[in-house]
Amino acid sequence: MCHFTYKIRLKGLVQGVGMRPFIYTLALKLGLKGEVFNDGFGVQIKLNASENTLKSFLKLLRQDLPPLARIDELKITQENFENFLKFRIVNSQQSPKKSPLLSDFNLCLECKKEFYDVKNPRYLYPFITCTHCGPRFSIINNLPYDRKNTSMRHFVMCEFCQNEYENPLNRRFHAQPISCPNCAIPVFLKDKNGAVLACQNEAFKLCAKFLKEGKIVAIKGLGGFHLMCDAFNENALKALRERKNRPLKPFALMCKDIKEARALAHINQDEANLLTSKVAPIVLLKAKKVPDLIAPNVDKIGIFLAYTPLHLLLFEYFKGVLVATSANLSGESIIYEENSLRQKLGEVFDYYLDYEREIINSSDDSIAQIINGKTMYLRTSRALNPRYLSLDFSKRKKPLLALGAELKNEFVIFYENKLLISPYLGDLKSLDVRERFEKLLGFFKELYDLEFEELLCDKHPHFDYVKDFKKCVLYPISHHYAHFCAAYFEAGFKGEILGFIFDGTGYGNDGRIWGGEILKGDLEKYERIGHFESFKLINGDVKNIRNLALSVIFHYDLKEEATEFLSKIPSIKFRNLEKIYENSTLYTSSLGRIIDAFGSIVFDLTHSSYEAQIGLMCEKFYDKKLNLTYNFSFENGIIDFKEAFLGALKDDKTRAVTGFFNGLANCMFELSEGKKVLVSGGVFQNKTLLELLRKKGLDYFVPLEFPCNDSSIALGQMVHFLKCAKD
Repeated sequence: MCHFTYKIRLKGLVQGVGMRPFIYTLALKLGLKGEVFNDGFGVQIKLNASENTLKSFLKLLRQDLPPLARIDELKITQENFENFLKFRIVNSQQSPKKSPLLSDFNLCLECKKEFYDVKNPRYLYPFITCTHCGPRFSIINNLPYDRKNTSMRHFVMCEFCQNEYENPLNRRFHAQPISCPNCAIPVFLKDKNGAVLACQNEAFKLCAKFLKEGKIVAIKGLGGFHLMCDAFNENALKALRERKNRPLKPFALMCKDIKEARALAHINQDEANLLTSKVAPIVLLKAKKVPDLIAPNVDKIGIFLAYTPLHLLLFEYFKGVLVATSANLSGESIIYEENSLRQKLGEVFDYYLDYEREIINSSDDSIAQIINGKTMYLRTSRALNPRYLSLDFSKRKKPLLALGAELKNEFVIFYENKLLISPYLGDLKSLDVRERFEKLLGFFKELYDLEFEELLCDKHPHFDYVKDFKKCVLYPISHHYAHFCAAYFEAGFKGEILGFIFDGTGYGNDGRIWGGEILKGDLEKYERIGHFESFKLINGDVKNIRNLALSVIFHYDLKEEATEFLSKIPSIKFRNLEKIYENSTLYTSSLGRIIDAFGSIVFDLTHSSYEAQIGLMCEKFYDKKLNLTYNFSFENGIIDFKEAFLGALKDDKTRAVTGFFNGLANCMFELSEGKKVLVSGGVFQNKTLLELLRKKGLDYFVPLEFPCNDSSIALGQMVHFLKCAKD
């Protein structure tokens, strides 16, 4: 039978995932000769094989991929016969850098089993890992993904690790972060001045002791530090809220395992699967009984399970549940360097647990919830992004950058007919987040040798970060249309569709603040066919929700009905606010602002403490058994919401919230006319609303993979522009 040498090129998530040893084992199984290696494009294979044997190889290749691997492109070419004597794995070959980077992943089951196996050499070792789990993006500074291009380059492997690293049949073959107790990564517990108090295992024991005593400890994870304390120590919780100036925003909780999580929250099978997945995100759950200081005034909590061996070792000595919130200043990005931690948060924590392996690229924890049996991501970072998507509709050759939104920023790069979606960065109003944005963008530009002549940006004329790209041609794209396009792209719609885009703030085409929009269109064009009635704002401070409520009361002339509400405002202040309102030129149609104004009345609040606070509080008081609906009338393209505020001014919390949600759901159902619609924008992060819409019979698509909030604005900008581009 005639044999040929076939060259197979794989692109996708194929480096650092055990692809080469998998291919090596597969070739040995089929008795094939050849070679496999990494290059800047991905993985390249050469095989001496017959046509039938090649087919068998490719079938097994696709059906038995390593857990973290994903093949986006597979190309086969037939070449002149090379006489290979055996199959071997050869060193990485240099070529233009095109290969995707992987994110950091939850500890795999095999490593977790070894971690708890007293007979295993890595028993209770806090950095146990293999090619199926552990750090990737956080430790890499160059391609190809070899140890010398990571922050592990400083650590010399012992003989035991070296043998595993070089054995193609071992799960740790070329696992770049490999180490063990014989060549351990040093761990230290330090006081706030940097003095070492304990090392290695003793550091974990002392850390657990301090946590039990009510101390606040900053602990270095995969992508940065968490501030941690005993979740059931009232003094510790009070201290953390006071020191971090976080009076009401809920804290995320880290549990050792699913059993502990079930004691704190109602968890169905889909939620359990998500908690224990390779992503291991923070999952929003319905709380059972947790201290009020964890999640004041709401019935949802965010829980995630220990996803690194370092956290698991800590739980060997600390028996309980930990608050685990990102170590950062309000509005800034997660801190991942020791000096920055001590400089910025030295007055917040008492001690910190650090290790010597450098974090090169920081990342936040991903956040998700289960909606109608499906996973909806609200923040895409650790274990999800950077993400690479192949495109099939663009003919463009030049690289392109979409800057995204000012809030919840993620940027998107187009190159080589694929999209690169950055990890979550945060709010670009913060200088710290801007610096992180520039650092990460510079990292990708250098990694893939990219330069941009054209940029896509939000239409808002006053976003400062856009000014950093003066030499580029800018293409402003409507904020709410970008929301529409991102959802349209994920759903794979064809043809024109109706979309409800409801959020907090976005610059409108008429210069007003939009946020309650009904759009009809596709990826190339749209029209605004309706919106919530616009009302004047007293000022631009959206956290002052009492002023928002006052604006609506003035707008609908409800002063007589709002006597009790208005009596809480001093008369002189009231007259001044009324004058400011009369002279205001700020208008908004934002449903997010309407909900905040509604909440100010219903919950008697003057200010919101954190984003989506009112939405979360409303979820607690919605009663699905109560048959009450406020009318949201629609006429001449305008949604009137007056009746909802009349209800808010007279009804109790449960009736008001239920009437509002039911009325909004009914309005959307009627406007859909029984056709499938898309919904997007931050308002649709509300689980109660989404489940109610489904119950009412609305046939809708809501983004699941790409957040429906502003994190996906860059994706929407990019797919719209590429769809319209001629070259």
